[in-house]
Amino acid sequence: MRLSLWAMLVMASVSAPALAATQIAPVAERAGLHAPPASAAQAPGDVRVGVFLYSVQELDIARHSFRVSFNIWWRYLGDGFDPIASLQVINARAISVNLDDKRRLPNGENYVAARVDATIERILDTSTFPFDSHRLRIEIESPYEDAYLKYVVDTDSSMLDPEVYSPGWRISDFAFHEERKHYQTTFGLPGHANDRYSRAVVEVTARHVGWMHAIDYFIGFITSVLICLLGFLVNPRLLPTRATMIGTAVFAAVGNKYIVNSLTTDASFGARPVNIVVVTAFSMVLILLLTSIACERMIEAGNVERAFRTNRIVGLSAACGCLLVTMYVAWIASRG
Repeated sequence: MRLSLWAMLVMASVSAPALAATQIAPVAERAGLHAPPASAAQAPGDVRVGVFLYSVQELDIARHSFRVSFNIWWRYLGDGFDPIASLQVINARAISVNLDDKRRLPNGENYVAARVDATIERILDTSTFPFDSHRLRIEIESPYEDAYLKYVVDTDSSMLDPEVYSPGWRISDFAFHEERKHYQTTFGLPGHANDRYSRAVVEVTARHVGWMHAIDYFIGFITSVLICLLGFLVNPRLLPTRATMIGTAVFAAVGNKYIVNSLTTDASFGARPVNIVVVTAFSMVLILLLTSIACERMIEAGNVERAFRTNRIVGLSAACGCLLVTMYVAWIASRG
């Protein structure tokens, strides 16, 4: 029994260092995964990268973000570069990567392909909402200085899926190029003030589609304006009827304003078409209200003909003003 116990202790003391080595090695490998190559000879050099963009979804104006899904592939020499582990998508709030393929090609190059789903934050210009268009960028940055790694874009195979679909948006104008990024900081490394990093940049344009979506956004404002215009056709003597129509118009305009604010948050304050339509709708309510009160006073004073004439002139002027506003909004839409 003593001999068996002694043998067990000896075996444990011999195997413990080996076990510790197997546990530490993976940790050391992970720790050095993103470290730059020790020399230029170990650097991956030129890495050919390509992208097939097949989905642009959830273009969120309120949060200034959009979601993309794409296939990406790399071709490179050497075994010192892990493209999956070193993948960096600039301004990505959330990202998931799934490996699709990994092989060595007959010419000695490594080939790695993956599927990426990312939600990217980007400031969106909403000055012409809902007739806006946005240039969306997917920026894939090298973790190493360009002296060690440089992306070479595969423009022949990279493309936008012809069947790409994004509700309410038209996606077009695919472009793919490489650029260099220089940061103002050295990241705490003296002597690295002039470092630059290679980026593979995908760009597409997202445009709001047609007038139908704009009518859908502004249906409450449109209804409010039409109710006010119809109010001028009501006999000025029927003030209670006009008051009911004014209340309905206010309800429609306020409800629509609430919906637009929920879609765009603070972006709605800088959107010219939205501001124009909002001001027009509430101005029409105010004009109908003041005209109805003025006409009522004229009728009580015995100036019935004057009241009808005033109502007719103001109503025609309001209709002409709405027509001019519609033409101006259409002009903004054509420029956007």
